[in-house]
This record gives sequence, C-alpha cells and structure tokens, in this order.
Amino acid sequence: MKKLILCAGTSLIFSMAVSPLMAQRPLGIDVSSYQGTINWSRVAASGKQFSFAKATEGNYYQDAYFYGNINNGKAAGVLMGAYHYARPDLDAPSTDAAYFWSFAQNYFQHDGKSLMPALDFEVFNGVVGATSYTDWANQWSADVQSSASAAGFTVHPCVYTSACLACNFNNSITLTPWVADWNGENPQTGTPWSTCTSCEAWGSGVWTFWQYSDRGHIKGISGAVDLDTYFSTYAMLVSSEVMQ
Repeated sequence: MKKLILCAGTSLIFSMAVSPLMAQRPLGIDVSSYQGTINWSRVAASGKQFSFAKATEGNYYQDAYFYGNINNGKAAGVLMGAYHYARPDLDAPSTDAAYFWSFAQNYFQHDGKSLMPALDFEVFNGVVGATSYTDWANQWSADVQSSASAAGFTVHPCVYTSACLACNFNNSITLTPWVADWNGENPQTGTPWSTCTSCEAWGSGVWTFWQYSDRGHIKGISGAVDLDTYFSTYAMLVSSEVMQ
C-alpha cells in the first residue's frame, strides 16, 4: 500500500542454536507495482522475513508484478501474502472478493510460505451491498474464506487500516488488525496504538501486524517501501499466519 495499508498460543522453547532473530518480532515489507522489479534474494538477506504483495483493486485492477513478487519472494525464503485494495464505495463485497479470488487464487499453496490474505481498507466514501464498513469487510472476508475452504485451505484474513481510520470499524469486525501508524517508535518494542486509542475496535492495544513506516530503504528495492512488523515471534508468525 502506498497511502496506508490490515491481519495462539503455544509455549515456545528455543535452543542455543536458534538465531536471536527468531525470538524478536519479525520484520517485513508490503509492496506493489510501485516498487517495480524487486531483487527478493537481497530483500531476504537484509533481514526481511515476510511481505504482503498487492494483487487486486476493486473490480478493475490486477497488479502485473503480483505473481513475480509472490514466486520470487517465496523462492528467496520470504513468507508471502496477497492483499486486495477495497472499493466499498463502488462494489458489493462479494464482487471484490470474487475478483480477488479469481486473480490471486494460485498463490494459495500448502507450501509453508503462504501468508493469510489481507484486505487493504483505505476508502471510506460509503458502502455498496453492506450496512457498514465493518459489515462490508466481514462479508468480503467470509466470501474469501468460503472460496479458500472449497479449495482446501483454512484462512483468516486481516484488514489493513490506519490507527485513526480504524474508528470506521466496530468491535464486531472479524478480520485481524494490520494497523498503520508511522509514529517513529521502535518496531521491536513500540506499538501502533500511540494515537487514536479510542479507535481500537479489537480491544486495547491489540494488533497483529504494524506498518511502522512508509519510508523504508532496503537492498533489493529502488526507492521507498513500506515497513512492517509482527506482534510476536517468527515461530508464532509461521504457526498462526501461514495458510493451512
């Protein structure tokens, strides 16, 4: 996402042979055609362990770089997910969900590298085919889950939104939170809920992914890229957010 972009518990025992990075919050990026051709081997070597790549937008746009990003990212060892840019002002959720699934379905793989899909929710100009923004997002998620289930996958999408725009949702939202807040806090110790705490529809301090900057510069990518982190360890990311 260029403007803003959103996704239990087992005790984990680490041996001395495990890299210290495994016990930290894993770092990632989110990308689209805006980044052009990416050298994913260099991205992985820079320490980025996961990424979301844009697949579709509304009912009218397919990202030409999507499958290259997905396939090359996975080949480099990066966990890869797909995101859809929602247009609730133009389409019913079923329309956007069907469009996303039709284009992105081949990225759904039982390969241990496919992250849950994400819904990028940035447009709040009214809804079509739903009673609220929460209802629209929930319907989209349910449709994607149904299509995935029919293909043999269990998924739970996340929704991307900024901390303040999250006030457009209520606590009945079923998608997990990917929160954008470029607040300058440390991605290992900070939180995306340093602002607009009244908008925490998922509960106080709750987040799954955090887009902490839109000004990242890393090897393998020309220009700026969005930077993200996950709330727990890499082991938890794999066990909780990789498709089953």
